[in-house]
Amino acid sequence: MQSLYVVYLDRHHLGDDLFLKSLAQHFADAGTEAPPCILVHGSGEKVERTLEAQGYFPDRTDGVIEVESEEQRRLVERAVREVNQEIVAALTDQVVSTVGIQGVDRGLFERESDGTLRAPNVGWVSALLKQHIVPVVSALVEDRKTGRVHEVSTVEAVQALAQALDASFDPVVSVLTIADAPGLPDGTGGTAEAAGVDAVTDEVVPNPAAVQRLTGSGLPVLVTNLQGLFTGAEVTGTRVRP
Repeated sequence: MQSLYVVYLDRHHLGDDLFLKSLAQHFADAGTEAPPCILVHGSGEKVERTLEAQGYFPDRTDGVIEVESEEQRRLVERAVREVNQEIVAALTDQVVSTVGIQGVDRGLFERESDGTLRAPNVGWVSALLKQHIVPVVSALVEDRKTGRVHEVSTVEAVQALAQALDASFDPVVSVLTIADAPGLPDGTGGTAEAAGVDAVTDEVVPNPAAVQRLTGSGLPVLVTNLQGLFTGAEVTGTRVRP
């Protein structure tokens, strides 16, 4: 089956306007040669700015804001939706076929009784991918009991989508570096083809703990950058071993 790159957009990259422009430009330059990708994101740094403007300074757990009131929950939801719109706008400006998807759309994400996040209804997302459309998915889920929408861990959202889409693709979770190299250094000035998860540090990626969780879930994980994803005949990077 065809590889599908499930791109984990972390807070560091989401907070960089130049990165979003570069992301859109790489998609546009690659054109029909771009690998199938689905972009997954949470609130990023935008939510902190939104809450601080209202006088709130909450903490994060597992990358998710700890909301203390209904007003804070609404502000977080709004921030996540706005991030989604900003990513889609950047891609659309470069004439990249894309569609913004909130995790609550068509019941995409569901929290099961055991606490596991699942994506039970991905057929329509798979259809978009097969039409060479780039889905941009937010980590939002609706609480079955209350009907309230809240943010979930982006790592959880990535896992749920990758596991659900493996019926139609070979999903590869892609984590972006903060360096110029498309992966981990091999010690000789090049990029390692593979490395253990212990080699992934905060000098390479913004959130090594996310890589550990993703690798531990049994999913293939590739540490790369935009050049590794979109430049060249094949996607390059470092495969991470448990």
